[in-house]
Amino acid sequence: MTLTIRRALGTPARAIVAALGGLALMSAAAMAQPTAEKPIVMRLSHAYATVAQHHDNMEYFKEEVEKRTGGRLIVDIFPASQLMPITQEINGMLSGQIDAAYSLNTIAATLDPLWGFFELPFLFDITPADQKHLRDFVKSEAGGGALRASMEARGIKVLAIAPTDMVGALINTRRPVLKMEDMAGLKFRIPGGKYLGQSLALLGASPISMAYAEFSSAIVQGTVDGTITGILFTYDNRIPIKHLSGVNLWYAGLPLLMSKQFFDRLPEDIQQVLVEVGNELEDYGFDATERRAVETLKLIETEMGVKVEPPLDPAEIQRMRDATQPVLQAFVADNPAGQALIDEAERLRPN
Repeated sequence: MTLTIRRALGTPARAIVAALGGLALMSAAAMAQPTAEKPIVMRLSHAYATVAQHHDNMEYFKEEVEKRTGGRLIVDIFPASQLMPITQEINGMLSGQIDAAYSLNTIAATLDPLWGFFELPFLFDITPADQKHLRDFVKSEAGGGALRASMEARGIKVLAIAPTDMVGALINTRRPVLKMEDMAGLKFRIPGGKYLGQSLALLGASPISMAYAEFSSAIVQGTVDGTITGILFTYDNRIPIKHLSGVNLWYAGLPLLMSKQFFDRLPEDIQQVLVEVGNELEDYGFDATERRAVETLKLIETEMGVKVEPPLDPAEIQRMRDATQPVLQAFVADNPAGQALIDEAERLRPN
């Protein structure tokens, strides 16, 4: 392309490079002086339907950012993978195709393996009504702060780690899971990642990695018996299951990600607004999840006819935790910095 321009116009390559550099500087300068009449538009992608908590969280983020910047920054949300599949969003940010994405920890881990931390089993003592242990970790400098810093070093800024669901729902069509032996032989769909499947295998189950679009027919056909997913997700999608047990095998560390290059070009006061709203979004997500998960469990029982099992006995949780310790060891072997994250989760564990 450069050769074509040069031959057509007789312009030296250095002049073209200089001109392009000047245009980039002009673009950066224009971005640094937005007004309500000429705002910066941020393209934000996510993979979920507009009826999902995922989208509600982003609507909250959009409303607060636009209000606090006086309309100088407009958040243009593209839900349901309108711009690209969730698996392409990180590359989309790094290449400038999009500016931000509300993603998943398993997707974040494809760029920064340290984010595989959220796949580790029994790290947090949380229930549908009380996720304080996980919330404290996200807010902790040695926890969520370390994950943010690790991702930022790779060119992506983490504005928030904001949940959309309580994902410790082990659902299946065959039998209740009240003890480790109940897991034997059950075939569970997993959404990918590296460590969740290891945990299920150590507990006696068979993990099968597949996209949710495939899972919908697979569970009806009996190819799989169930999955580990969110309480709200189970209800919103009316997944045809018979049993739901609370087993905290992983945690959806849902990061709101932004191209660091895009963030760094914003005026300082707008950067501050994004950081502040991101922090508040975390609380918004936790509050909504705790409130809705409890209500939704009742609806799963009454409307879907699913047997919601009582919480696991603490002694049984400890048995499962002991059985899955090799997963934590494998994670630390892959990511030596991960030991500090595990230690922080343990330090914050309620007495």
